[in-house]
Amino acid sequence: MFENLQGWLRRIPIDDPVDRSNAFFMQFYFAFMGCSIPLNKIYVLMSVNPRTLYQVLGDVLPWPKVALGIDLGTDLAITIAAWLGVYLTRNGHFRQAVAWFLVVVLGSAVLAYGTLGYSEGSNDQILVTTLVISGLMLGRRALWNVYGAIILSFVVGMTGEMLAHRHVVHVMKGAYTALPQAAFSYLMVAIILDRSIQALRTSLAQSNAHREQLQQEIAERERTQEQLLHAQKMDAVGKLASGVAHDFNNVLGIILGLTLARRRLDEPGVKSVDDAHALARVLEHIELAARRGAAVCRKLLNFSRRDITHAETFDSVEALSELEPLLRQLLPPNVQLSIDSAVNPLPIHFDRSEFELALLNLASNARDAMPDGGTCTISLAQEEAATVALCIQDTGVGMSEAVRSRIFEPFFTTKAVGSGTGLGLSVVYGLVRRAGGEISVGSVPGQGTRFRISLPIAMAPVTNVPLPLLETRPRVLLIDDDDDLRALLVSTLRSGGCEVSEAANGAEAERLAEAMQRPPHVLVCDHTMPDTDGATLLRKLREKLPHVPAILISAYLDTDGSSAHPADPFNERLPKPFSPDTLLARVRAIASLHRSIAEPDISAV
Repeated sequence: MFENLQGWLRRIPIDDPVDRSNAFFMQFYFAFMGCSIPLNKIYVLMSVNPRTLYQVLGDVLPWPKVALGIDLGTDLAITIAAWLGVYLTRNGHFRQAVAWFLVVVLGSAVLAYGTLGYSEGSNDQILVTTLVISGLMLGRRALWNVYGAIILSFVVGMTGEMLAHRHVVHVMKGAYTALPQAAFSYLMVAIILDRSIQALRTSLAQSNAHREQLQQEIAERERTQEQLLHAQKMDAVGKLASGVAHDFNNVLGIILGLTLARRRLDEPGVKSVDDAHALARVLEHIELAARRGAAVCRKLLNFSRRDITHAETFDSVEALSELEPLLRQLLPPNVQLSIDSAVNPLPIHFDRSEFELALLNLASNARDAMPDGGTCTISLAQEEAATVALCIQDTGVGMSEAVRSRIFEPFFTTKAVGSGTGLGLSVVYGLVRRAGGEISVGSVPGQGTRFRISLPIAMAPVTNVPLPLLETRPRVLLIDDDDDLRALLVSTLRSGGCEVSEAANGAEAERLAEAMQRPPHVLVCDHTMPDTDGATLLRKLREKLPHVPAILISAYLDTDGSSAHPADPFNERLPKPFSPDTLLARVRAIASLHRSIAEPDISAV
């Protein structure tokens, strides 16, 4: 119960952290004053006969009724001010609550001293508390204003005693005798509070400044880390450039060589059936070569893009298999690559591009350790119940214990000047640790080096269950500015049973959407077009077709201006290049998934 009350008292709509902390205490103080003052007055009235009290006041003061009324009135005013302070504090007006309470207390003190005299109220400790509260809660200016009001109340009280006494001349000589001592005592309290409060607020300001500076440094460090990761990616891409160019030249050579088979169509005496079979085999080989080039291109684009870290759950066995061509291109001909991977999937939770960067960096390190050739062995297996072990071993020169102990330090390198930055292994260490893993290294001079990365196994991603296709023919609105590609896609979609409406640009697509009597089941839109981009066009079409799913064709480049995971839940991304059959399968799957789309007449929408 006390914890619930404490939590309720801390839930105050106050932004300033210091005021919010002070308000928590002041609620107790206000409540205490609001209860103790009336209870104390009730106790006094019950303990003393009112007639006797009136007689005692009459012996001391010439106006006992006025004095008694002011005493009761000031107590009532302070009580009301205390509960008002609780109310204002609960509503977020903490400083106003304290200020009003101090004004009421000091005004009551002036009235009480002026009526009862200084001698009757000189021991009232509420004035000391008021001085302390003003300095701590409101600051230096309030502190000295309250000090002045307290001294004024003393002067008023002493003056009242002087005027009420019959022997005026006698009293004039000693009426203000106690004023210097009282003023000095309260002055010392005010000075101590002033200095202490100033020191505390200076320390708080310095602490806040240091905290803001630390936050800026952390943000700058995160930006620098992202830039460093991107620089490492681009460095790896640069090392891969010659191998990629060689591989693409092979792909283009295969395609050019196979396309020469078309000349057989013009040769006399060739049977059409044999020619058709030969041409089919040629086209099959061209397709395989094109897929090989597309796979290398997509891997480079996805790897080199500059993106914010995005951890995802993926199969590390599949990722290593897809990265194998790049690893082979990274290693020179005299270094053999041996991959020993598990058969079963091993899901991990990692940023996929960072996982690939770590592998490429370690493979690059192994390559540099074998200038005369050797073997780089990469193994991936499950260890224990919840750990994936990735090992990269080379048969290179190895390293000494002194070098091994510093291998993960930033900018530490044993390579010649201009041959390395000393950041590769440091980046790998940071990526692995951020993913919740561990990395260790063992090495013997002359016998090679072995890096071991252990990562926790993640929950395998849930695969989508195939959905039944639409009973009706899927209606597709295809938007692409490339006439040849659009014609090919339209032909494939129509042969696959789709009703296709096509547009060559954004303006034509908007006119076509306006004229449609029935909404399409799926939108297929290219990202880059002369008059607009795909994301902008889809946002415009959403006004007319708010719930129609869309496939945005994109290369996943920074120049897209969009991420691989669009915020619109009705949008999907399809990377280029792709097979027309892939688009057809995706269209039918999406149309089935959203088969509940109504088919009203939208011409009046």
